[in-house]
Amino acid sequence: MKYLGIDYGKRKVGLALSEGKLARSLKVLSIKGLEDGLMQVSKYIGEEMIESVVVGMPESGESKSIAKKFIKSLEQSLKGTKIKVVEIDETLSSQDAKNKMIEMGVKKKKRQKEDSYSAAEILQNYLDTLK
Repeated sequence: MKYLGIDYGKRKVGLALSEGKLARSLKVLSIKGLEDGLMQVSKYIGEEMIESVVVGMPESGESKSIAKKFIKSLEQSLKGTKIKVVEIDETLSSQDAKNKMIEMGVKKKKRQKEDSYSAAEILQNYLDTLK
């Protein structure tokens, strides 16, 4: 099964991919809002033939509200397909991703792509629950 992990934010969307048991960071999309984010993610889902999408859900605040709107819109756009959208808690995923990047010796400039590493953390957490 091909999974797409998403760390959705106001201006950036981190993407991660898995075709098995391990998630890997993919890329960071710059977005101009919900519609743009939805369009870019939907395009990627179609191009890569994604079967399941795992979206990180923040604990609270504006980030949670933004993520909920994105998930609802994504589910609407995928209605009628067999693609499953899963919501998973993303608490500490950004901090965990940053710590791992530092441990791996990733230079500060490259750590700006932290969102894709956070998406990989989110996706890996989900994959680990499937075992």
